[in-house]
Amino acid sequence: MRGREQEWHDVDSLLDAVQAGKGATLLVDGEPGVGKTRLLDEAAATAGERGIAVLRGELEELGELVPCGSLFEALDLRLDPDSRTLEALRTRFEEWPTAPVLAVLDDLQWADPATLVALRTLHGLLEFRPIGWLLSRSTGVGQDQSASLFDLLERHGADRVRLSPLSPAAAVALATDTLGAAPGPATLALVDIVGGNPLLITELLAGLRDEGQVLDGDAALRIPDRFTRVVRHWIGGLSAVARNLVETAAVLGRSFAPEQAASLLGTTTAALLPAVEESMAAGILAATAHDLAFRHELVRLVIAERVPPPVRQALLGQLDLVATIDTAMAEGRLRAAEQLVRGGLAEHSSAHASTHSVAELHCVLADVMYLTGSLEEAMREAETVLALPDLPGHVRDRALLVRLYAMTRLRSDEAPVRTYAHEVIEAGARHSAAATAAALIALAQAERDEGRLSNALALAADARRLSGADGSAVHPYESRLISAAILTDVHRLDEARLLVEDARENMFDSGHQAWEADLSALAARSELLEGRLDSAADEAQRALSLAADRATPLSAAAATNVLATVALRHGDVRAAVRHAADLPGDSLEHALIVAQVTEACDGPLKAMTLLADLLDRQRSMLAGDPTASAWLVRVALAVDARAVAKAAVATAEELAAVNPGFRALTASAAHARGLLDGDREALSRAAERADDVWGRASATEDLGVLQAAGGRHADAAVSLDRALAIYYEIGSVRDSARVRKRLRAIGVRHRHWSYADRPASGWDSLTETEWNVSLLVADGWSNRKVAEQMFISAHTVAFHLRHIYSKLQIKSRVELTRLVIVRGRDDTDD
Repeated sequence: MRGREQEWHDVDSLLDAVQAGKGATLLVDGEPGVGKTRLLDEAAATAGERGIAVLRGELEELGELVPCGSLFEALDLRLDPDSRTLEALRTRFEEWPTAPVLAVLDDLQWADPATLVALRTLHGLLEFRPIGWLLSRSTGVGQDQSASLFDLLERHGADRVRLSPLSPAAAVALATDTLGAAPGPATLALVDIVGGNPLLITELLAGLRDEGQVLDGDAALRIPDRFTRVVRHWIGGLSAVARNLVETAAVLGRSFAPEQAASLLGTTTAALLPAVEESMAAGILAATAHDLAFRHELVRLVIAERVPPPVRQALLGQLDLVATIDTAMAEGRLRAAEQLVRGGLAEHSSAHASTHSVAELHCVLADVMYLTGSLEEAMREAETVLALPDLPGHVRDRALLVRLYAMTRLRSDEAPVRTYAHEVIEAGARHSAAATAAALIALAQAERDEGRLSNALALAADARRLSGADGSAVHPYESRLISAAILTDVHRLDEARLLVEDARENMFDSGHQAWEADLSALAARSELLEGRLDSAADEAQRALSLAADRATPLSAAAATNVLATVALRHGDVRAAVRHAADLPGDSLEHALIVAQVTEACDGPLKAMTLLADLLDRQRSMLAGDPTASAWLVRVALAVDARAVAKAAVATAEELAAVNPGFRALTASAAHARGLLDGDREALSRAAERADDVWGRASATEDLGVLQAAGGRHADAAVSLDRALAIYYEIGSVRDSARVRKRLRAIGVRHRHWSYADRPASGWDSLTETEWNVSLLVADGWSNRKVAEQMFISAHTVAFHLRHIYSKLQIKSRVELTRLVIVRGRDDTDD
């Protein structure tokens, strides 16, 4: 009993208890070949030597042909079909002499339910007789009914021994005993990779000895046929699914990721779980911190040899290509990923590869197209894959996931998206966690567009939990991104920032760079709402750079929107126009910022003509940008479109009512209502509750305008001064200029220029105001239009133009335009 000193101590205690006239039970379980039968044999022999009567029963792998047959055999009872089984067994035990008895039953994993019930009952009926029960079971058949019996007996006082593999020292001692001499280095190397399983060690050594290999000294040894037969018999006891798993996984190496095996087997990681548990219970596989692994490397080598070489190469080739493409995608090398997948498709087509292999590559191509912004092509590829019959589960789920994400981004008719998403969720375990998370995200986006933000956040949180539970998810960040986006919409910036930072840290640790631009775009929006315009522009520029480098234009749109907004608030209308033109023409964000830029350039009437298409979608627009409600009301009132203003107010108030607890929506509704009704109290509430720094200044400014219109100039001056201070602090030049004009109208003047050391001539001699005037004039604006844009008089514009001409040593607007164009080209080159 090499290496079993502690276990033998437990056997000794059992025999001592029986000899002392007490009843006792020892349960022994462990993986196949770990030495359970040897332990029982030694115990029975020792019991006989100590004068204890031994009753021995054996169970067959095919199960018992007659219920309780092994018990009848152990008690030397005749099987009588008409007898009452339990009564007959009990009577036989009670008829036994009062001398101590050891009842030994091996391999109870094969026992029928009647035997297990009888054992449990006999334990109670014979509790006070000097009977020792020594019962063993193998963990190799999973959670069979004998496991429940062992757990029950242990709870009622039975001792339990779980045999573990031998220690390295015990394995060497066993090898020495078996061979009758110390094994050589080559033999020891094989013993070491067997993993401490006594059966495997003894069969390996017996096979080496039979084939004369132990005499080869340090020469390389071949795995003996005897050992190979043992391993094949071992895995032959597994179910077909578990056997396919271990044979396929053996090709991957000692350790492997569950999703790799699932991919090769054409199923999902979740669907593979029963086979994994069965293989682990059989002692073939074990779980590590991140992967699954074979417990015995020599066993893996034997199993891998069973897979025909052409099949082995095909499996590795398929896995390597998809894994390489997925790695390229995760690292943000999407152009390289696209080249790889298209090349793979061409090669598979010429090689007449299997339909499923080609389908998987088309599925990966759909994913690449989605990430690179080719949403229609992604949809077509995904739908082509989903139309194929009998798809492997992981391929179907990935195509389904891409289709859901593409539909969500396209924001097509919501009804099909909802129906499709609900079908996926209702299918439950038939889909992977990643696919179900995609369905939840699609529903979250639909709820977001309809203004039910609380529901949207709850669905996104459910998706986050599912994504976290599925380590194989191919889109691990989508749920965090949409959660952060919704939280940013409603100005819950601390929560959004935590999600962004968590995702960024995870990306850094995992090497996932394809979503970096999305995070920077979200951070830019957050900075914008915090009133840090320069920081927002920096983050947005970083997002654009990353999006260009990674070829992920979807994130570029959000960043460009931030840049356009920052430019508008800085008073750089030229840049705002340029950025607005870069936005996708079919997005809400594009329509809104273009209308706002148009209003700044050409007034509210032209802006209203652009808003016609937006009015039908204003619920979604105001849910995504609550501050837009006040702007929309202001523009509508300016052109006497009071019905439009009333509709905007009603939508803002409905959003606030549907989403209680969101301060941004409450402030937005109050601001819009205050503008529509001329309600100072509502505007005051909006200024107090607004989380957005710029929105707070805007509500305060509108309050001042209303106070001035009512003749309350002192109050108006206080409100406008407060708004001016906020605008000035965040660097909103255009808004500051407008408020100063309002203050001048009520007799309050602020000196807003600053002195700086500048040269006497050239571009660097121009003040900020002169520079802005020169840009607008170069764009063809008249003095009057420049004055309206900068909230100064036309005479002041003419005054600045004379200074510009003098400093640049020119005489006309034409020369100024030429110089501005050249300066712009030089800046671009720099």
